[in-house]
Amino acid sequence: MSDNLDLSSVTTIVHDLKTPITSIMGFIELLQKDDHDEEKRQSFYNIIATESARLLKMVNDVLYVSRTSEQKSKENKTENNESCNIGVQIHKYVKELAPLAEKRNINVDINMNAGNIYVSVPESKVARILTNIIENAIKYNRESGKVFIDVSEEGSSVIIRIKDTGVGIASEELDKVFDKFYRSSTSKKMNIDGTGLGLAIAKDIVESYGGEIKVESELGKCTEFMISLPISKFEE
Repeated sequence: MSDNLDLSSVTTIVHDLKTPITSIMGFIELLQKDDHDEEKRQSFYNIIATESARLLKMVNDVLYVSRTSEQKSKENKTENNESCNIGVQIHKYVKELAPLAEKRNINVDINMNAGNIYVSVPESKVARILTNIIENAIKYNRESGKVFIDVSEEGSSVIIRIKDTGVGIASEELDKVFDKFYRSSTSKKMNIDGTGLGLAIAKDIVESYGGEIKVESELGKCTEFMISLPISKFEE
């Protein structure tokens, strides 16, 4: 698929942006009535914060793909010496996604088979990789399902495996999941919103830092992403 934003892609993105905006506006209106107890108000604030973060992520995804290869290359050069602790980052983003997991009663299990490992990827880029894939593992899971995150060291790389017990991906769609703006038939059936950019961005970042990302899936049972990132020679 072309990387350019065609009319169909723009229409889909605008439609999906409306969802969190409508939610935010609705809960602000409820708060303005000022006839709620503190617990209820706090729950509204939490929803507004969650929806705002979701909206920002969607906007940032669109901005990321709109940048040229030259702009991305310049940014990567300025970050050449940056690294981050992969274990710390995984726990951080699992915690950030905890409200979504709790809402669907999804248990996230982290198994660190590696030591204190730093990867040669900036924290901001690792955030994009991990949040996109872990969030999908939660959203496309079954109720009361599980997400398994396994981290191990293999040679000069750290291997991150993220596996869910969800709906899976049809075999004929596996080679399309990393395409920009691609929305699977499952996402449409489950009415899951999104820009269709998250996995494309994750793949772009992983490969730009010399890593690799793969996916395997069994329809109706599970999906597993395998991410390989280079281990940093320098620890911050």
